[in-house]
Amino acid sequence: MGDKSRKNSVTQDVEANGTSDQQQQVEAVAKAVHGHPVSEHPTTYCETLMHLLKGNIGCGMLAMGDAFRNGGLLMAPILTVFIGTVCIYNNHILLNVAHKLKSRLKLEHCPTFSETVELSFATGPKSLQKHADVFRTTVNVFVIITQLGFCCVYILFVSSSIKQFCDEYGTVLDIHIHMIFALVPIMSCAMIRNLKFIAPLSTAANISMAIGLGIILSYCVVDLPTLNSRTAVAHWSQIPLFFGTAIYAFEGISLVLPLQLEMKTPNRFASTMGVLNVGMTIVTFIILTMGFVGFWRFGDDVKGSLTLNLPPTLILSKIVVGLMVFAIICTYTLQFYVPVAILWPSVQEKYGPFQSPALAEYLLRAVLVFATFLAAEVIPHLALFISLVGAIASTFLALIFPPICHMVVWKDEGFGAFNWKLHMDIITIVLGLLGFVTGTYFSLHDIIVAFSKDFGFH
Repeated sequence: MGDKSRKNSVTQDVEANGTSDQQQQVEAVAKAVHGHPVSEHPTTYCETLMHLLKGNIGCGMLAMGDAFRNGGLLMAPILTVFIGTVCIYNNHILLNVAHKLKSRLKLEHCPTFSETVELSFATGPKSLQKHADVFRTTVNVFVIITQLGFCCVYILFVSSSIKQFCDEYGTVLDIHIHMIFALVPIMSCAMIRNLKFIAPLSTAANISMAIGLGIILSYCVVDLPTLNSRTAVAHWSQIPLFFGTAIYAFEGISLVLPLQLEMKTPNRFASTMGVLNVGMTIVTFIILTMGFVGFWRFGDDVKGSLTLNLPPTLILSKIVVGLMVFAIICTYTLQFYVPVAILWPSVQEKYGPFQSPALAEYLLRAVLVFATFLAAEVIPHLALFISLVGAIASTFLALIFPPICHMVVWKDEGFGAFNWKLHMDIITIVLGLLGFVTGTYFSLHDIIVAFSKDFGFH
């Protein structure tokens, strides 16, 4: 689609608002859209499903036993299904808004997450128009920090797991040495540039994770206590802690648009039996199972990761740790794909054209991997800071921006019978704000406590 025809379409679209300023702004935004070009190596249905599962099955799932302790054996499953439904709904409305804007503004490519937010605001009420560019930048920053934050946590998880294994067999080395060893396979995997070629890693990681979770569950179901011995409904003050962990476990919205637009048949992503519904149903079921069985088996003694509840001398514990380390290294590659996809077009635009674009992209990838490595090496209590960033960034990305965009773009088209979609949008925003406030509060509290102990304050 040429700029002239795109401009005419945008002009017609905003005439109803009667503002030339808005018209000019939308035209400028539409012209600047990079979007997701058609992939040279599209993925199949199964490959995309593997990516979606791998992007949502990670460290957060192992913490669901602790989350259920903060929710209760009766209340937590209900809340988990509710949160899962809300997250699936938000994934769908993000896709719908992106494709609606592509069609309405006659864009050549489907807009990215940040471009979808910017275009939604630019075509919306005057009060939002002037903030469109700011929110695009905000979304990009949130996505980059969140995804690279996950990568930092993965480095810590892999290196600490390797250290635990080596220490038990008499090879005692500093954790920072193990981080250097972990950097080698992580750097190698991060050099894979295309989702098509990441697919085998995702499949292998899913198999490893499935075996590991199976071993954990097989241990948990032995000598189960009676259900009556566990708290059915936790105290209301614990519920925010449950929400924080559960939302983190479901947070994979940044992958949705890239995954769909890398498919051979994108229309099979969001259909009734498409990748999104099938994949997220599986994810919800696994989260429910791990949380329910974990809390049922260990009660108030359940740890922040179910792997920590396994006896360290048990050979199965070592197998589980090995499987999880392999799966997390593969997951790093997939989570790393998103920030590179955001940053690479900007690098090309600012510093290109390059004599060897592939070499330049490899250099960018190496710099970002080293950045996550250095952050994991030098920042004290990094996991707590990432939890704080996650409480802010993840809730806005997953629960607040999508429904706001949906309300703006669909305002003239209706929200279904009894405005049920509008009510769902409002509920989602309220849930997001709740997660933002409580998550930020508890993360700041934990950071203050940790540094107080470091400096000898009580």
